[in-house]
Amino acid sequence: MRIDVKAGMLAGTVLCITGIVWFCTRQQIIKQPSIKFESQQPVPAAQRAKNPPTKPEEKSAVVEIGRVHIVAQGQTLSDISKIYYNNVNGWKRIYEANKEQFPKGPNIIKPGIRLIIPQ
Repeated sequence: MRIDVKAGMLAGTVLCITGIVWFCTRQQIIKQPSIKFESQQPVPAAQRAKNPPTKPEEKSAVVEIGRVHIVAQGQTLSDISKIYYNNVNGWKRIYEANKEQFPKGPNIIKPGIRLIIPQ
């Protein structure tokens, strides 16, 4: 091989390696949303005898359903659906379970709100 071809290949290799190192050292870590489960704490028998439950329908919907998602910046209902249902078509189920959180419709979603994720 000619010397100029070798020099060009060497320069190209060095530039590629430099680019890879630069990209890897400056890549921002993307925060994946965490799945948080809320469950009802067991009540000791002595305390249950003192305070019997008044109405069964007073239970929180979060306890019955079991999954809560806190919306991160830039997430859509389709993104959240992909996390929990492995497809983007489950956004309607999430929207129906949380209609009170979306007074302007499913396209307006604010970071930090807690969404109930139906089974």
